[in-house]
Amino acid sequence: MKSAPFLVGLCLAALFVTMSESFAKVTIAERTTYYSVSGRTGKDIYKQIVAKGPRLPGKKGTHVAKTTMSFKFRNIRVDVRGNRCVVLNLDVHVTAVYNLPRWNGKGSPKLQAAWKNFNDHVWRHEQRHRDIGLEFARRMESGAKALSGDARRGCAGFEEAAQRLLARSSAWHNRKQAAFDASWFGDGGRQFKYDRALVATD
Repeated sequence: MKSAPFLVGLCLAALFVTMSESFAKVTIAERTTYYSVSGRTGKDIYKQIVAKGPRLPGKKGTHVAKTTMSFKFRNIRVDVRGNRCVVLNLDVHVTAVYNLPRWNGKGSPKLQAAWKNFNDHVWRHEQRHRDIGLEFARRMESGAKALSGDARRGCAGFEEAAQRLLARSSAWHNRKQAAFDASWFGDGGRQFKYDRALVATD
């Protein structure tokens, strides 16, 4: 997450007065990349996942999959209302890049069914990470509307309010992502059901 462009953009926008209202929005672009795994048993497949899976910053070992998200703040518009500088518009563009395993599908029907259940759950898991990222983007977009600064003093207080919004929303986002991974629906529970079922299948 990049804070500097957001804060600089807000401060620069405050220097220009716009008289037209606009409609803030959150948009997303998604892309999926894969790493290939092979094997004719679930145990062999999982060994390759452990060997080839993506690494996460600050985490040990590999993971089955990961979602990398970035956020760009665009079309920032600020107006002067009375003695206050206020935000009229802030668009947030989210980019989500998924990295998932791809199996060649050469195996028994039972193994193919176990792989499908495993892979479907991995995909649902990564999409939930995306959804939390979108919630963060919406918090930033709606929170920006409450930002203000003193127009009589060059929008004083505006940057500090933006920094607090970003810090508060980022902390919420990090807690939410970590709590999901630790939950029964995340890596802390249900995922192991599908891992074990795959490994046990010939």
